[in-house]
Amino acid sequence: MDVLRNTDGEAVYRRCAVTGHHHHLLCRSCGKAVEVEAPAVEAWAARTATEHGFTAVEHTVEIFGLCPECTARNTA
Repeated sequence: MDVLRNTDGEAVYRRCAVTGHHHHLLCRSCGKAVEVEAPAVEAWAARTATEHGFTAVEHTVEIFGLCPECTARNTA
């Protein structure tokens, strides 16, 4: 389960099917969430942290857009 903060600072919980570290694609229209693994993001985060001398780094990545169903509705 992920814990997120909304714009008011409230905790919002999201149940995830994947138990390991992963990221999300989120539909701005219907709220659909797709869990994705992103090895390129992991490599970038580690490299960026190292370049700036950071250790014990954690990160979250959420990509917002329109899911295929909402895209189809908006273009119909």
